[in-house]
Amino acid sequence: MTKIRTGLVVAAAAAGLVSAIAAPAQAATGQLVLRDAAQRAFVINDPRAGCSRVDTGFVRVANKTDAPITVYEDAWCRGWSVVVLPGSDEYVGARHSFSAPW
Repeated sequence: MTKIRTGLVVAAAAAGLVSAIAAPAQAATGQLVLRDAAQRAFVINDPRAGCSRVDTGFVRVANKTDAPITVYEDAWCRGWSVVVLPGSDEYVGARHSFSAPW
């Protein structure tokens, strides 16, 4: 009986580890508002971790999330970057991608 109980505890612990690892990464909670040169707004709710492309580009960021957001010149999160802190609204120049921390 002890071996069965130990086996069940190990299996339950392993299942918990797998589900924790498989959980989707959410980097920030809140809204990220990106505006293009024509001042059209693009709203991203709860931005995911990692690099995200914005095909239309953007020039202004309102970070209404709980995490700093880094914005980049190119579409692959490379090149000159600017960090937009939570609660700020900034002109960032022509940008085409952003990333939220892991």
